[in-house]
Amino acid sequence: MTELAKKSLFYDFLARYGGTDFDSYMARSVQDEDYLNWNGHTLPYVFEDAEKEYRAVREGCALFDATPANKYRITGADAGALLDYMTTRAMSRLAPMRATYALWCNPDGMLNDDAMLLKLADDDFLLMAAEVDHLDYIAGLSERFADARVVDESQWWAGLAVQGAKSCAVLAAFGFSGVEHLRPYDIKYFDLAGGRVLVARVGFTGDLGYEIWFERSLAPAIEAAFLAAEAALGLQISGYGLTTIQLCRMESGMIVPGWDTAQTFEDPEFERSPFELAMAWNVDLDRDDFVGRDALLREQAEGSRFVMRGFEIDSQCDLLDGTELFVSSDGGDGGVVQVGTLPSVSWSHDAGRWIGLSSLRTQHAAASDCFVLIDDVRHACRIVDLPFVKSDRRRETPAPL
Repeated sequence: MTELAKKSLFYDFLARYGGTDFDSYMARSVQDEDYLNWNGHTLPYVFEDAEKEYRAVREGCALFDATPANKYRITGADAGALLDYMTTRAMSRLAPMRATYALWCNPDGMLNDDAMLLKLADDDFLLMAAEVDHLDYIAGLSERFADARVVDESQWWAGLAVQGAKSCAVLAAFGFSGVEHLRPYDIKYFDLAGGRVLVARVGFTGDLGYEIWFERSLAPAIEAAFLAAEAALGLQISGYGLTTIQLCRMESGMIVPGWDTAQTFEDPEFERSPFELAMAWNVDLDRDDFVGRDALLREQAEGSRFVMRGFEIDSQCDLLDGTELFVSSDGGDGGVVQVGTLPSVSWSHDAGRWIGLSSLRTQHAAASDCFVLIDDVRHACRIVDLPFVKSDRRRETPAPL
């Protein structure tokens, strides 16, 4: 029997505006339709209203409970060397108190996973991986190095994504003096209620935003600080669920391994390399050996199988993640040729159409007149460049208050 997902640490707080109490929510909800089981905890698609949650991110401030993520502390004199070998860029070169987006491949050059990496010191890193448990894998790699240790700190850290146009103002209302001067990917400790809060100017919405990480025992003080910020700023700071995450990250052209590509590699057709996911910017082949480097060098020389772009569909059809993408065959016989897939799709409230990511076979990268087939009906699909949305305030420093 599948174990039911538990209530996440901040579920009640995030659902306090129009949401449903947890027991009632679980009684009427179906896993994978209404919520995901995220590392044993409930991740709702929607708390109250998807468009309202989206507007809160784009126009105000909204919260996402990141506590269920896996968190690995990697320490020791060789911690940087371990991460250099594991990931596709040299993490040892990152300055202390900076964060970065890290990804790593299998030996065949296919994307294994990605994570936010926080460098606290030259010998101290914190890796935030969303879902797959990589502890054994990282520990195995650490055996190549004399002084590198990895510890699972998932049960110690709690975390919230604080995202949206007013997110900096909210954290400033916490008394976090100077938080507006953090540059994108800066991290800094702030004091709160006798504890310390690690603030990183990062996020997965393509907008101004932060992640805050702290000891779980500090959760009541964190909630109290948000309530005080609401009163001071006249804001309603609500939670947002997976539907809003999906729309925001697709608007920004962000990839989710396991959603847009395989993590377990059981389906070779679904494997993708970083080059095939428009992530070449995160691969440095001009350095020493790392896992997958030889395969990526071959791909660079021989060419990739797929390209990642965006798509738009105007029809209000029942579109699903993974929908196949076609063009008409050259024979004029009404036949079709599959040219790719739409791994992630989302309804855009602003555009009034479907948008998302399209994975196209390289020989069809410039295809036009594409369409999807739903109940044998063709719906035209435009292939477009990413991103759909680019927010200036995401990088504006000082951040707007």
